[in-house]
Amino acid sequence: MVRAFDWLLVAGTAILSARLFVTGLHRRYRIFFFYLIFATLHLGALDTVGAKSGAYEKVWVLTEPIEWLFFVLVVLEIYALVLENYRGLSTAGRWALIAAVLVALVASGISLMVPSQLTTQGQLMRYYYVADRAVYFSLVVFLLSILGFLMKYPITLSRNIIVHSMVFSVYFLGNTVLYLLLSMRGKGSLDVVAEACSAITLAAVGAWLVLMNPAGEVRKVSLRPQWMPGREEELVSQLNHLNAALLRVTRK
Repeated sequence: MVRAFDWLLVAGTAILSARLFVTGLHRRYRIFFFYLIFATLHLGALDTVGAKSGAYEKVWVLTEPIEWLFFVLVVLEIYALVLENYRGLSTAGRWALIAAVLVALVASGISLMVPSQLTTQGQLMRYYYVADRAVYFSLVVFLLSILGFLMKYPITLSRNIIVHSMVFSVYFLGNTVLYLLLSMRGKGSLDVVAEACSAITLAAVGAWLVLMNPAGEVRKVSLRPQWMPGREEELVSQLNHLNAALLRVTRK
């Protein structure tokens, strides 16, 4: 049953990447498209060797940092799409995200210096679990900041970008909680966490398949609640001034 579930996940990522290509959305979401190809190969390789195989851990250890890099690039892509008309804000945000991830990884490394009796696994695996949690937490905070920004300012975006941001926010938040559990409880929670991670990933893939489509690229929506005071002109002016200031700074 578990094996069938894992292969269903491989099929889902493969179908989603094929759909992006067929609909032409891969040109708009390039990093996400390449991530899906990587995820299909990555998950397929892990399922082929099997979780009980000695090669499984080696494949996971070698490929997990590549997944971290893809996640950072995907979030940067989302940020660039949200602020494609505000290059100053986009550039500043890009450096802020990179700095946040690096700080989170350093903090994770420092936290591993504290003795722990909650895991029976080796130091390398403990580091990977804590690093996973740090990366996911950094990215979910950044994505939630983007969504908060969109709720404050009257920016109109395609429905696909809004959906994309929300799905990844839920995905990263869920994985942050699961890897927190894994880093604290160790090997005893590994099976439960692995199954939960697969379920979250499959739910995210299903959401992308249902909600991301060419029509969603045409339809424009705004996250700013209608009940908020109508200060659109003032907020747009404020946003333009902030973007211009950051653009001057980043060009120096």
